[in-house]
This record gives sequence, C-alpha cells and structure tokens, in this order.
Amino acid sequence: MRIIILLRNVMLAAVLVFLGGVGLSKSANASEVSLQELLKKAKYVGTETCATCHDKEYKEFKLSTHARISNDKGTEGTAQGCEMCHGPGSIHVDAGGGKGIGIINPKKNPDTCFSCHMDKKMEFRLPYHHPVLEGKMSCVDCHDAHGDNVRPGSATSIEGVNGVCFKCHKEQQGPFVFEHAALRDGCVSCHKVHGSINDKMLNIRDANLCLRCHIQTNFPTIGGGSHAGNALSGRLSEGTCFSGGCHTAVHGSNFDAHLRY
Repeated sequence: MRIIILLRNVMLAAVLVFLGGVGLSKSANASEVSLQELLKKAKYVGTETCATCHDKEYKEFKLSTHARISNDKGTEGTAQGCEMCHGPGSIHVDAGGGKGIGIINPKKNPDTCFSCHMDKKMEFRLPYHHPVLEGKMSCVDCHDAHGDNVRPGSATSIEGVNGVCFKCHKEQQGPFVFEHAALRDGCVSCHKVHGSINDKMLNIRDANLCLRCHIQTNFPTIGGGSHAGNALSGRLSEGTCFSGGCHTAVHGSNFDAHLRY
C-alpha cells in the first residue's frame, strides 16, 4: 500500500511540474505576443536617438559586421541600424528607456536572429543541437551582435579560436601534455556547432571524420598494427577511432601521445 501511495505522489508531482512548465511557457508566449502588439503602434526613431543613451553599444556597432548591412541612411520612418533587430523604439524612448520596456531583446527570443539566419534555425531542428529553440541558451551566448572584437563573418570572439566554446566546455580546454592539433584550427574542424544529424554534433559520424586529416602514407599499417584490414580484421572494424577503445581522449591527453586516457 505504501508503495502505491508513493507512486501516486510521484506521478502527481510530475503532473504539477509539467503543468507549471506549461503555465510558464504560456506566460512567456503571452508576454511576447503582447510586446509584438504594442510595437505595432511604435514608430522608428533612428540610430542617433538610441546613441543618446546607448553610446557604448552604438560605437561598437559602428565597427561590427552587422553595421555593414544596416540602413543608417534609409528613408525616415523605416528600420535603421539598431531598430533592424530591436524593433521600432518610440515607445521605449517615450517611456524614458528601461530594460525590456517597449523594445525587442533578441537574447530572450531568437526569432529576431532567425529572420535573417534561417539556415541556422533549420540546423537547430536537427536531432543533435544546442538547446536554443528550447530556451536554455540564446544566440548571444556565443555571438556578440554589437561587438567589434569578433571573428569576421561569425560575430564570435577573436580572443581565441575556441574561446566561445570553452566558456561552457571547460574540460575540453586543457592544457594537455599531448594536444590534439585539430583544436588549433577550431572545434568546428570536427563539430557542427548549431546542429547535426550525428551524435555529439559531429560533422561525420564514423572514422572518416578522422581520416580527413590522418591519411599518413603508411596507412593502413600505422604503429605496426593494421587499422583497415577487411570486414573481419583491422581496428576500424571495431568502431570509430574514438569509440573503439583506442583514441578515447580526442581533445587531448596527459598520459599518452596517442590520445588515450
């Protein structure tokens, strides 16, 4: 009897959590809809008006990649500069400013980014992806739309090739005694950073991922052992390089030059 009561309580708690999540989701959606309705009455005020308060962002934006496609000299009353992403700012200005008041915040809703970057939205719908559509992270966690200190064409920091990834994936950063040289070229050498059809967001799911670089002249007999062989022999038949029990420390190792733990 106690087991039945316990199971009932667990199921009831799960239902309450689910309903709570639905309620929060509906509340968030309702808030977004009300903002969109409010902005239908707003008018464009121009980038110079934004600069009176947001001077730092204005100066950075003028040097950014997004500034190259901005329409600062467009017709009056049309989307220009800042308002191309943040929406018409008259209500925000009339309210005296304020965080989130009468203005679109792309950090809370990626639809602003997806209005141009439609291919990325589709990548986020692939089986393995960063949880942007789920609301657990946003585009601005990796990309700085205002910043001038970014890699060309990506809006990610130039402080390091993998600097954006290492903000979350610290265990892959190292330093390692034996490094994987591919990391110098960037995480994107092996991973599709928005989404992939392959587990771990890999570009390719099998050993061909490694063989794009590791095509030594003595292949398939590297290190005195057969890597290729036939369907019944050879190490590649046992699995991928990193899942077949060999090169498991693919990001780097402190113990083995062959990238093993």
